[in-house]
Amino acid sequence: RHPCFLPRKASKTPPLHPPNSRAMGLEEDASALFSEFEDLEDTGSGNVVDDADDDAFLPPKKYASDMTSHELRAQLQERGVQPKGFEDEDADTLQSLLDEEYTADVAAKRQERREARMHAAKQAGLAKRRQKMDQQLHEEQVELEKDGRVDFWLQLISSGLAPPASRFHLNDVTCRSLSKSLWSSSCVVALDVGRMGLSDLSGAYLGRAMKNNRSVVKLDMGGNLFGPKTCRALAESLEANDTVRHVNLESNSLVKDEEGKHDVSGVVALAKMLKVNRTLQYLNLYRCNVQSEGGHALVQGLAENETLIFLEVGNNGLGQPQMRRMAARLDENRARYERNKEEEGETRRIMEAEAKERKAREDEMEKKENLKQWMADQKVLRAVRRREEMEERVEKERAEAQRLREEEEERRKKEAEEAAAKEAKKKKKKGKKK
Repeated sequence: RHPCFLPRKASKTPPLHPPNSRAMGLEEDASALFSEFEDLEDTGSGNVVDDADDDAFLPPKKYASDMTSHELRAQLQERGVQPKGFEDEDADTLQSLLDEEYTADVAAKRQERREARMHAAKQAGLAKRRQKMDQQLHEEQVELEKDGRVDFWLQLISSGLAPPASRFHLNDVTCRSLSKSLWSSSCVVALDVGRMGLSDLSGAYLGRAMKNNRSVVKLDMGGNLFGPKTCRALAESLEANDTVRHVNLESNSLVKDEEGKHDVSGVVALAKMLKVNRTLQYLNLYRCNVQSEGGHALVQGLAENETLIFLEVGNNGLGQPQMRRMAARLDENRARYERNKEEEGETRRIMEAEAKERKAREDEMEKKENLKQWMADQKVLRAVRRREEMEERVEKERAEAQRLREEEEERRKKEAEEAAAKEAKKKKKKGKKK
């Protein structure tokens, strides 16, 4: 068993994060992450305004027929219209102006009331959104406190230290926490959440996480309660995802929503995804109750797909013509895949040969450059040695000349001394004869 599944022992080693750091991290990122998954749940944050209105707020309508001649003239003059002096005609003119003013006033008041209702609805939606976000965060904190193993794994994922292949038991709340961690995770390569009884909404959260995740390659979601909502979220993500290659959805009733109603929209979304996805190679829909309508959509989607090489659709009530068309298309894709592998292998061998040849040329050029540099260095060294030898020879000749001069001086000095001694001796003998 994995060490994190064993009972915890007292240890002086600090945890990966200080106390409550998980809660702090969730609270800091909650708003940003919630917005990425918000549309999966009915938060009621949309600005839905009821256009139905009553006339209780409307101002009383004015009638020119109720005014005196003096009032008619005054009202027309206020509006820049010169009275004609005929009461009936002036009344008709004023009534037309009053009706236009009344219509504009009613429209302005209705717009004002609508904007007020829209603002109130927006505020109510934001309050409901915040309430839903706080509720989710509280639920996740409570569940993580209950199950320290899941909390430990989520810390590993958030820290980028989780093993590439991950499986740990989840419920709907901790699955939601995992999905938010996977949104920006870069360490999990194979994720197994199979046979955990997770709801369709939990599957939708996992599917949405793949929209931004670029590390998961294999996703095993078999044997849960996933349905149309999961398929739609996953299909939307896989239209943009270029990492996931293996998806297992077997033993999920993909055409039954959470209320038990028949809904093939999820399978249709998966089929449309196949038309644009160029990465997925394995899709297991075994025993998913796809039926003929879903099979027809899959046939159409697969017809425009060139990369899927394995599609398991057994035990789904599909007709033999549909199965044969899928099998034929998969055979074409597998043949194309093998050809591409051979071409890639040949291209790789050619590139390796070219790289080897290029390396040999570079080594030969480097060898020649090294030799050329060595010869230049040797030439410089020989010049230096010759200069040193010449300087040494000149120095020796100078020293030898100095020695000879000193010897000559010494000889002359000695001869002078001997001559002086002889002269002194001669003088001494002459003195004795006298």
